[in-house]
Amino acid sequence: MSAGRFVAVMLLSLILGFAGFNLFMRAGLEGVRLDLTEGGLYRLSPGSMEVINRLDEPVSLTFYFSRSEAARYPALRAYGARVRELLRTLAARSGGRLQLEEIDPAPFSRDEDAALAAGLSPLAADDGGQIFFGLTARNAIDEARTIAFFDPAGEARLEYEIVRAVTELERARTPVIAIATSLPLAPARGGAPANPILAELAQTYELIWLDPDFDVIPGNADALFLIHPEPLDAMQAYLVDQFVLARGRVLAAVDPLSHYALKPGPDGLPPLRARRDSDLGALMSHWGVIYDINTVVMDSEAGLPVQIQEGGRTRMRAYPLWFSVPPAGLDRDLPAVAALSRGINLGSPGALAPAPGLEERFTALISTGPGAARLDVDRAAVSPSPEELMRLYAPAPDSPLVLGARVSGRFPSAFPDGPPAGEGVFAPGDHLGRSEVRAEIVILADTDLFDPAFFQRSDPVQGEQAVADNAALVLNLADWLAGDPALAGLRARASSARPMTRVERLRSEAEARYMALETALQTDLAEAEARLAELSRAGRASALGGAEGEEARVAEALRARIADSRDRLRAIERGFRVEIDALERALMFWTLWVPAGGVALAGLGFGLYRRWRRA
Repeated sequence: MSAGRFVAVMLLSLILGFAGFNLFMRAGLEGVRLDLTEGGLYRLSPGSMEVINRLDEPVSLTFYFSRSEAARYPALRAYGARVRELLRTLAARSGGRLQLEEIDPAPFSRDEDAALAAGLSPLAADDGGQIFFGLTARNAIDEARTIAFFDPAGEARLEYEIVRAVTELERARTPVIAIATSLPLAPARGGAPANPILAELAQTYELIWLDPDFDVIPGNADALFLIHPEPLDAMQAYLVDQFVLARGRVLAAVDPLSHYALKPGPDGLPPLRARRDSDLGALMSHWGVIYDINTVVMDSEAGLPVQIQEGGRTRMRAYPLWFSVPPAGLDRDLPAVAALSRGINLGSPGALAPAPGLEERFTALISTGPGAARLDVDRAAVSPSPEELMRLYAPAPDSPLVLGARVSGRFPSAFPDGPPAGEGVFAPGDHLGRSEVRAEIVILADTDLFDPAFFQRSDPVQGEQAVADNAALVLNLADWLAGDPALAGLRARASSARPMTRVERLRSEAEARYMALETALQTDLAEAEARLAELSRAGRASALGGAEGEEARVAEALRARIADSRDRLRAIERGFRVEIDALERALMFWTLWVPAGGVALAGLGFGLYRRWRRA
């Protein structure tokens, strides 16, 4: 064999061997992934695997993605690859239980008609076309669930949304949650709840809203939520007690000072029946929980920033009564809480403690830092300033304080003699004297965590963005108490976004510095304009109007001062932009040019060194 023919055969053999090796590896290692990202971004959660492994029948997933249309939008294209990779991983790890089909619907095609019929919501493209980016899931009896559009802003919930769709096809019925509340959470006139937490809860569960004077708890309720309820009378307390003994799943949110309950409505006034505090009467002590309605908790080390006026200037100061509980303050043993990574924002919460002798029932879910303090609720109700709060601040000797707790076990009835006399009609045989099931009761000593102002921030581009895990906390607890516990760890997965924290910190510092200068100049400008307007009304701002020499000079000085302030304001705006641009150029230089230049110089130096050695 000639040398040329030998080389050709070898090259062909290598190409065929390489292609065959890749095909073998793809077929044999399709479900194998090595995820080295921070937080295991591409690793399937144990909850996902639990849901997939218990599927009794296959589920068909149809992924609609307009790849050609989305190719012109880098962010959408990248997120499409992320969704596709996750779906392929789920299908590969399912052992055939999940069957994935990908469709790129062409305009005016049957695939496009099928996507629209399935309920997908296309995104309008700049050229008038449509971008489909959604999913349909179907089981063997043709029940379907649809994700209308994968919003890149909700990437942290991506795995949860997909697995939830599969879970809803698997379960026999929609779980029911009965809710008693005095907060503005219920839907108005049959619409969706105005509160984002309850609106999302309604997508997964059937919500039954109890009237303030309710005299029955529906028998099909899987869980009972008592969220800042009206004071319970004896009959209502008995109904709650019997529900705990029969069903054993309760979430109670009480508060010694609920700012959310007193929040002004559209007319500028709080609701007519608004109450600043709430509790469950003797039920909490019967369950083994001590709760003082007369004190609130504050934490100076974790205070949330609020805007205050000091010396005519607007400043951001930490407010000890409103604070954030970091992940370190959450129970790491309960998946519904342990999965949270952004902390919980609270407002003037209360404190919980176990009753003596009943500590084994009590588990702390949410706790303050070691330097938390108590404050009388009446002092907190008048909105004291940060300085006043710090003067009153005295760390509690029993810190850290418990703000949310889990009470577990089998309980005797709080009404050992049966229903309260004269309080409704009950069949004697229906009374339960002791728990039929192991009860799981979650008590949160704050209701402001439901207020969107505490956990959402408005972004002009991406809309409402979560800054804390308040919503995820409530929804995870709902999954644990009434739904599928496997979903509890999926809702707060980390996002793939990796912001440049140093840049953001420097940008925030620059903004704060320039805002302080701008505020001072605007104050000075307003004072000068007000003084000039006063002189003008009196006809003393101009010598032509008969003004005396001194007053005319004052007016001219004010005009010069106004012109100078406006020039300086414009200079501040230009300077802010120049400083940010300089920061971006510096980062680009150090992150792009310096490493590349260093490699080039090192290569050049090594080449010169070798030439010198040869010479």
